[in-house]
Amino acid sequence: MLKEIKHEFFNEKNKDGYEALVQFTIDDNLFNSFATVFTSVDKTFSLRQLMKQNPKTRPFVQSMNTMILATLFPSFADKYGNDAPIDVMLSPSHSLFKEGFPNSKMSGIYIDKNGNWKIQANLPVTVLVEKPGKQWEEARQVYITVVFKFKITSNDVNPTTKKFSITPKNLEVTNLKVLNDGQEEEMEQMMIQSVINI
Repeated sequence: MLKEIKHEFFNEKNKDGYEALVQFTIDDNLFNSFATVFTSVDKTFSLRQLMKQNPKTRPFVQSMNTMILATLFPSFADKYGNDAPIDVMLSPSHSLFKEGFPNSKMSGIYIDKNGNWKIQANLPVTVLVEKPGKQWEEARQVYITVVFKFKITSNDVNPTTKKFSITPKNLEVTNLKVLNDGQEEEMEQMMIQSVINI
C-alpha cells in the first residue's frame, strides 16, 4: 500500500559551494510504514463497549440513543423511536474503507517537497440500533475521510539558530458516503457535511 519514493531532490553542494557532509531525507513512507500496521487490521471496535470500560465515559452510555442522531438522520426517530439504544462501530481497516471508496489512498501522512503535509484518516463507520428483543440492526454504513493540511517551513537566516514553524492550513472532509440498505442517502450526507463544516 506504500507509494514508490524517488530520491532525486538532494543537493551535492550547499548554497556557498561546499560539498555536503551529511544529508537526510524524511519521506512519507517513514510514517506510513507504521500506518500500514493499523490500516491492515480488519477489525471493528464498538464505541459503546469502549465507553463502558472508562469510568469517565461510562455515565454517557445511557444517552447513546436515536435522539442524539435525529438531527443527522431525521428518519431514525420515525423508524426506531426516540430512545432506542445505538452503537457506533469504528475500524482503521483500509480494505473495509475501500468498499465505499475503491480508489482511495490509505490513511497516512503525505508530504511534498515544498513542506506541505497532509494527514489523511479514512474511517468506515457502522451505526447500529437495538430493536426489541435485544436485536441489533445495521441502520447506516458511513465512509468518511478527514484531511488535515499544514505547512512546515524553516528560517535559516542564522544557521546556528534555525527555527521550524508549523502553519495549519485547513481541516476538511474530502470523502463522505452514507448508505442505508445499500442505497446512498444524499440528504443525510449533506446534513453531516454541514455539521462538520460548522
